[in-house]
Amino acid sequence: MPQVFSPTMSVEVLPLTFIDVETTGLDVDKGDRICEVALLRVQDTREVARFSSLVQPQRAVSARATAVHGLTDDMLLTAPCFPSLIATLRPLLHDTVLVAHNAQFDIRFLRHEFALAQQELPPLASIDTLALAQAWYRFSHNSLEAIAAELGLNNDVRHRALADVLTTWQIWQRFIADKHVEGPLTLAHVMHPNDRRSAAELEALTDILQAALATRSLLNLRYKASNAEETHRVIQPLELQYERGYSYLRAYCQLRRDERHFRLDRIMELELLGQNSP
Repeated sequence: MPQVFSPTMSVEVLPLTFIDVETTGLDVDKGDRICEVALLRVQDTREVARFSSLVQPQRAVSARATAVHGLTDDMLLTAPCFPSLIATLRPLLHDTVLVAHNAQFDIRFLRHEFALAQQELPPLASIDTLALAQAWYRFSHNSLEAIAAELGLNNDVRHRALADVLTTWQIWQRFIADKHVEGPLTLAHVMHPNDRRSAAELEALTDILQAALATRSLLNLRYKASNAEETHRVIQPLELQYERGYSYLRAYCQLRRDERHFRLDRIMELELLGQNSP
């Protein structure tokens, strides 16, 4: 079972893995695949491991994608297929908090590749530097490249996986240094940067969510929708996602018998129920 990190854990001691993937296109539902992956493992602000590889995606790279990252079908002909990389990737993803810019995109592709290999990507606590940028700053544009430029960070090779991972690490360090002026930062603060609840409330919520994701447990949810209607549901949590500085829980809702997204700042109460069947 993967380690469940305490939401009160200081960001300075978190084991972090920065990740970036380049892809054949933007939509896994249309068959797009990973064509490059890079990871950087960091502990106590020091690099402890890195990995980068081209990936044979077993489909053509779209012209639009090539225009962004420069990878062509010819460049990928002799690259390893993703299943052969999983044994190398797993230790880098084990007992760590994942950090990415637009983390939902990278995690979705990563989970898709694991599924195609008939393996399961374990639940991962994740931090999204895009969400941090949207919640804490007012950049002219929130792309990785634009933020790096405004912060005066060097990134000569753009939109390649390892270069973007290293840039994300630099941006993360700058963000945390800026925010530390206001006081200590915990995992809960950086996972849900736009939530206005007290630190104690936010940490309690994060603790329950991480436990449920790690153990596949059901949750009893009291939720206030955007129209102020309050509902009670039993849900199976699937994944934490981020958009415009807000955190969302993707979950299977037993009331609606379908997947739903619940914005965390609208969750009024969570109760951990029994473990769900595998």
